[in-house]
Amino acid sequence: MPIKEHLDIILGNSTYLDDIKLNNMAYLHVIRSPYARARILKIEEPGTKALLFFTVKTIGNLLMPAVSVPNARIVRMPVLPSNTVNFVGQPVAAVVAESRYSLEDIADEVSIEYEPLKPIITIDEALKNEEIIHPEIDTNISLDTTLEGGNLNAFKEADVVVEREIEQARLVANPMEPKGCIVYYDGDKLLVYASTQSTFRVRSDLAETLGLPIDKIVVKAPKNIGGAFGNKTPAYPEYVLAAIASMKLRRPVKWVETRTEHLNNATQGRGVKSRMRLYAKRDGTVLGIEGEVIVNLGAYNFTINASSPLFIANLSTGPYKMIAARVRAVGVFTNTPPSGPYRGAGRPEAALIHETLMDDLADELGMDPVEVRRKNIIRDGETYRTPLGLVIDPANYQSMLEYAAKRYYEFRSKYPDKGVSIAVFALYVSVLGGEGVKAVIGNGKMRLIIGSRPQGHAHISAFTKYASEVFGIPGEFIEVVPGDTETLNYGVGTFGSRSATVVAAAITELAERVTSRLSLMGLSLIDAIRSKDVVIEEEVDYKPSIAVFAPSAHVAVVDFNPETLTARVIDYYTVHNVGKPLLKDEVEAQVHGGVLQGLAQVLWEGAFYSEDGTPLHASLADYGLPNTGDITYRITTNEMNTQSPLPGGLRGIGESGTTGALVSVFLALEKAIKSKTSVKVKLGRTPVTPSYLYQLISGF
Repeated sequence: MPIKEHLDIILGNSTYLDDIKLNNMAYLHVIRSPYARARILKIEEPGTKALLFFTVKTIGNLLMPAVSVPNARIVRMPVLPSNTVNFVGQPVAAVVAESRYSLEDIADEVSIEYEPLKPIITIDEALKNEEIIHPEIDTNISLDTTLEGGNLNAFKEADVVVEREIEQARLVANPMEPKGCIVYYDGDKLLVYASTQSTFRVRSDLAETLGLPIDKIVVKAPKNIGGAFGNKTPAYPEYVLAAIASMKLRRPVKWVETRTEHLNNATQGRGVKSRMRLYAKRDGTVLGIEGEVIVNLGAYNFTINASSPLFIANLSTGPYKMIAARVRAVGVFTNTPPSGPYRGAGRPEAALIHETLMDDLADELGMDPVEVRRKNIIRDGETYRTPLGLVIDPANYQSMLEYAAKRYYEFRSKYPDKGVSIAVFALYVSVLGGEGVKAVIGNGKMRLIIGSRPQGHAHISAFTKYASEVFGIPGEFIEVVPGDTETLNYGVGTFGSRSATVVAAAITELAERVTSRLSLMGLSLIDAIRSKDVVIEEEVDYKPSIAVFAPSAHVAVVDFNPETLTARVIDYYTVHNVGKPLLKDEVEAQVHGGVLQGLAQVLWEGAFYSEDGTPLHASLADYGLPNTGDITYRITTNEMNTQSPLPGGLRGIGESGTTGALVSVFLALEKAIKSKTSVKVKLGRTPVTPSYLYQLISGF
């Protein structure tokens, strides 16, 4: 099936947020903090007349939404701060002008006087509590709770204990088009165009922050949002400022982020330090896992970051049978941008924990890494409840491992002087919350409005194909339209490897309802479609009650140059379980893109800060974003599809490549270093830079 939406993008026929132009539009510019932590002493307005000038005094003490969790100390991010700034790039004031070209000149006239304060940049600094970022809670620790379950006495029965400490650097999602919005208030409703993964989430965030009734806000997205990777899920302070400006001016207001702003703005991903232990018997039987996961939340609680330590901790047992687990989950505040979802959003972090420990156990016992996994993997056909209470549905993990094991041994034979690794994980698919789908039938079409929001995905082609199958009609009668808050009553959005799974389930239920209604009317679906009027409208708000996992196994081959202390991936294999692939080429594309992001975290990418909190990643080159020259490997993919228990039977794939590549390349690099230098290393951070390797290998 040709994928028209991709062709439109390649030919330049798509529409991005910044392509949208409304009549009489004004423009917003945000003035940001140059300090990681400072007291605001004085703000002087620009001399040149702006349409509007905003500080906290003019808009009030508005706070952005943040998910709360039990026992957490929540400090929400202000739209504009009242007294103190807490990260470089934090919005402090804003100007609105007639044109973009006048904005920066006007902004340059704004004078802000600061008193710099000592910033807290790292997790270790935050834990000391010597400087408190938020005095109102008298600590830098937002969350400190312990998850435990199973027979904890099992730890005492262990013959072998292995431990690994790893610190994963902050990452920046880098979509082609950064964030942006256009807001227009007509005196009754607030119309918002946003480059977003979830129009419904942006609407609820704006309603909460502005105190508006939710039915007075309409949020739409452009045809193409230019990628997202988790960064475009919530509303941001800039969206609120644009809304306030439009409500005052009664005209459209546009804000589009620059790349420099994006690199230093909320949200960033990863930023996790873990110290975990695996307990086992001498024969390789795993008893349990114990330790701590500490997440750098950044300066404030924002979006879902308060829950991220718990999510990682819950997934740390992986696809393995264990008797006990006890994990301390900690979230700390630092003077860096607030953290948030980045492709994988806890899944890669957890997989790196359990897979490094499984390799360490194999090494300690002198066992084959595959054999250790074979001994402990969840059995085919088994529904397994982890010690921490997660229920993993049957998905043939044993068979998945065996597919990968075959390629693992082939690679070891083919590349005797390279590092070869294997990694297995259970990808948590974010199906809870479900999705909305609506059918409008008549006038020659079945118009299918879906709640998911493509970011470069082939949602239109994929769901046209699936709807054709379940409704039993040719695809030319089906028009799939990504919905928004005006065209659907309920929707969630695209993130967490969820869209194919939940939208297909919703379409399956929708087909049953439509068929039933048409039967009562004495009509066939084709007759209804060919009617000159709309014959039927039916909407399904599908909300599953169970979680779904998608297993995957990855094998990586890495070469290491001991002279330059650099590495490259030269061969790669993955087997995945999506339940039922809608478009096989698109499944492979998701894997290929994800693999590059995962290995880039190991080899290049990282958002680092100086001691005073100045970002050291001022450009994409400084940040370490890979380019086409870095793709020196080939990927072979395989699939093994065990249907999920949801209607349609699908499972997710979007974050599988990112998760598997982080782990498999990390482990293969360790083995490659040993192969080329005879030095056995245990890597303890990402990215694995040459300077870090020099210290590690040289013993400095």
